[in-house]
Amino acid sequence: MKTTMLCGCTQHHRINNIVVQNRRAATGLSSRYPIPHRSMGRKEAFQTTRVWPLDQAWGVGVDTKTLTETLPQNLFAFSIVPYAGFLFHLTRSKQAPKLTLFGFYFLLVFVFATIPAGIYAKNVYGTTLANVDYLHGSAEFMLTLTNLFVVLGLRQAIREKERENATIDGE
Repeated sequence: MKTTMLCGCTQHHRINNIVVQNRRAATGLSSRYPIPHRSMGRKEAFQTTRVWPLDQAWGVGVDTKTLTETLPQNLFAFSIVPYAGFLFHLTRSKQAPKLTLFGFYFLLVFVFATIPAGIYAKNVYGTTLANVDYLHGSAEFMLTLTNLFVVLGLRQAIREKERENATIDGE
């Protein structure tokens, strides 16, 4: 987010930018919103700030002007579509172990929990999720649980198949 600080008061501008982002996120306003400053005259007090909805969670800078600058965020948001297709076909095939299938669904919990955590980190701390240790650690723990569910489910299925093969060979 680019702001011109005529007064040199960085703390006030940081707080105002957070307030503007919160208002914009809550009300769904378009890309322009003025940021007033107490010590400026009426004409200098209003500055234009560009805020895009997908930039709220993934990065500190929100002054995005071209498609190439927002491409990673848009791809991340769109990636849910092929993943939903993967889950649909995996569930429909009924070949995946239940715990593994649960693990793949739990990945959605991880994704949908990290989005508000990223927005919170950006609005409260003015930085990305990766720079706020307790939020980032919690998100990574959820990802670790996801991996654990997938691996334990596959391990359980392999052991069951080995037992089946042992009983067939032993008869």
